[in-house]
Amino acid sequence: MALLPKTFCQSNLFVSGFGGVVIARYKSGGRVEAGVFLLDMFCMGVKNAFFVRCHESEVGEVVERACAGGSSDPATEHSGAWGRKLIEDGVTYARRLGFAPHPDYKQAARVMGGINPKECSETFVFGSAGKPMFIAGPNDSEAKCKRIVNILTKKLGPPPAFDYIVALDGSDDFFTADENADEAE
Repeated sequence: MALLPKTFCQSNLFVSGFGGVVIARYKSGGRVEAGVFLLDMFCMGVKNAFFVRCHESEVGEVVERACAGGSSDPATEHSGAWGRKLIEDGVTYARRLGFAPHPDYKQAARVMGGINPKECSETFVFGSAGKPMFIAGPNDSEAKCKRIVNILTKKLGPPPAFDYIVALDGSDDFFTADENADEAE
């Protein structure tokens, strides 16, 4: 008998607004299919995603790599419905702001088939202090950051309608959005 799908979540996701979420679907013979999602709860929704097949004995390692976030805190465990609702609500929030999920989202989301998000009654809150906040990641280029800030500006108006934090070249220099930058992906 296969186990019910489980969600594992980075323990500080709701504080930091950013972290790993794994939805694991247990199959017969100890096989597991997992969708791994890097979720930005403040702005971008699913920033990265991929699909993994592994053995039940390897799930802990997949969760550790996706959800540890450099912390010694263990990942929290939830139902599959909780995870699907969290991920889909994050995608919906980001789409309203003008951002699509990572290109591999659809493949990673395969594990959510048959999981009913309506079985989760929790309401998830996105944004920070009641509004979107874009925080540039370490691999986000200056051009990408400008595109994102411009999309937010066109959708919501200029800051303070939203907040953003962008450090360039590891310095404390921040920039003002270039109105002529291209649209984000």
